Amino acid sequence: MSELFIILIIASAALYWQAAARSKEIAANAARRECNLNDVQLLDQSVNLIRLSASRDHNDRWRLWRAYRFEYATNGEDRFVGRVTTLGQKVTRIEMETFGPLVH
Repeated sequence: MSELFIILIIASAALYWQAAARSKEIAANAARRECNLNDVQLLDQSVNLIRLSASRDHNDRWRLWRAYRFEYATNGEDRFVGRVTTLGQKVTRIEMETFGPLVH
């Protein structure tokens, strides 16, 4: 019984890690796309998880809500902050400090 429980914990951790990596990839692609659309430079080519919580989607199913932070530059000198919010594997909001928020 204890071996089954340990296998279940390891499998759950692996599934969570895979979903987290996919969500981060989706957020990074959204940040990159938004920076390209606004003709600004995405700095460090990455996003960082700043918040994680559980929330229900429009189908009333539980999903993990993640907020990611990224930095960008308009002229190569000044750094600005942007945020990408995902619910499950879907981008729900993109905010950029020098532009208005984009809600999907």
